[in-house]
Amino acid sequence: MKRPFEVRIVLVRSIYERNIGATSRAMSNMGFEKLILVAPACELTYEAQQTAATGQTGLQNRTTYESWEQFMAQEPESIKICFTARDGKGRQVRDIDDVLTDIADHAPQFQTTSDIPVVIHLVFGPEDWGLAAADLEYANFCASIPTFGENWSLNLAQATLLGMFSLRKAWGGERTTLDGGKKRRAPQGIQGIDPEASLKTWLEEMGFDLTRQRKINVFTVLRRMLLQNTPTKKELVILETVLQQSIRKLREWKEFKNRER
Repeated sequence: MKRPFEVRIVLVRSIYERNIGATSRAMSNMGFEKLILVAPACELTYEAQQTAATGQTGLQNRTTYESWEQFMAQEPESIKICFTARDGKGRQVRDIDDVLTDIADHAPQFQTTSDIPVVIHLVFGPEDWGLAAADLEYANFCASIPTFGENWSLNLAQATLLGMFSLRKAWGGERTTLDGGKKRRAPQGIQGIDPEASLKTWLEEMGFDLTRQRKINVFTVLRRMLLQNTPTKKELVILETVLQQSIRKLREWKEFKNRER
């Protein structure tokens, strides 16, 4: 690819919040963060958070538009790939792999070198009948995910995962590193915030010797408990604030005790 790309997942008139949550989790698997809802037909409650599990970023940072018109007015210029399983009149549906190859080889946006990402909207319809003909009028490309069994209808969350996987397979990206177990990426993107370093400092101020090799390391356990669920930026800031306040209080107490001596 000559240019970087930014993928945004668009769910149109989604009916079930669990599929929105599961889509957020799938996005975290594939390395995408921007989730867009157009005229959602459900409320988002704890069920969506449950199904998002360790992939809360897309769900919590979602953008919601009341209509396609609002979407078109607010979103940047992009290549819109609309997914549909129906191959009706005027839809001109092709397999997603063919669509992605065509875009990479021939789309004008990818024929010049630039540091500005090309925005790609992957658009998925509601669970009952999918995208309507009126929805597809906004599409640059119509794509389908091939199936091989009698049931050609995919669950929405599964369709989003397969769509994102197809894009990663065709256009690449930084793969997750596995080394005897999953390596979780340290939270990034917040200047001056380093929860792991603050947690380590806090434990040392509490008197824990983190240099000793133990079968169960207190730092490792607490890091896993606090950071394994992909906390949001707001949650990381709150955690950092609590740890830094605790460190200051501990140091003040030690200074007071030293003066008493």
